[in-house]
Amino acid sequence: MLVNPEIQEKLWKFTTKTSYQSDYLLQPNERGKKIDLKKSFPGEIQNFVLELGSGWGEVAIELAKNDRQTGYLLMEKKVNRIIHTEKHRKTLGLENIRYMTVNFQWFFDELLEKEIFDQVIINFPDPWPKKKHRKNRLMQVDMLEQIYDLLKPGGQLLFATDYGPYARRTISLFRKFPKFVWDKKEYEFERPGFPISFFEAEKRNEGKRIYYLNRTKIT
Repeated sequence: MLVNPEIQEKLWKFTTKTSYQSDYLLQPNERGKKIDLKKSFPGEIQNFVLELGSGWGEVAIELAKNDRQTGYLLMEKKVNRIIHTEKHRKTLGLENIRYMTVNFQWFFDELLEKEIFDQVIINFPDPWPKKKHRKNRLMQVDMLEQIYDLLKPGGQLLFATDYGPYARRTISLFRKFPKFVWDKKEYEFERPGFPISFFEAEKRNEGKRIYYLNRTKIT
């Protein structure tokens, strides 16, 4: 967690600048002012899904194509991946996708309204396998708190990783965070009916075991 105000301000200035411009890119302009998602999507869309680290967009594109009444917000800090996703969005004529290029580990809770999302998706975040780097992992207690605040009551957090130690650590985090509960199983090795990204397919072809952790917000 960054606490130095000077560093925070420098990072904020950095995150508001991007070489990529699009009507579908939601760009924060003023610190402390949250983005109004309902005004950022077509008026008929009232339900929202957030994908943190959307990669090349395969999962979000497939979901948005099959559910055009839900708005999908993709947070991805690598602009080339957003550009790639946008080409597919445009080809398919999808109006229910928007992007943000901010690093969500910096300003996550400053930009979005409370209890706005029906679902938050985190697929294969960087596992930071070395012990000295584990503090950089996305899944930390403060991140769970922020995701909890963003989800509607009954909203879902979907997490996937192919790195066993990360899966076990995340399970441990959830056990200490009773505001998220699991339904039938604490973790699973299959996720039927859910889109598979190129990265996930690659890992499966390598024989890697995928861990899926699904949790529901309770009040």
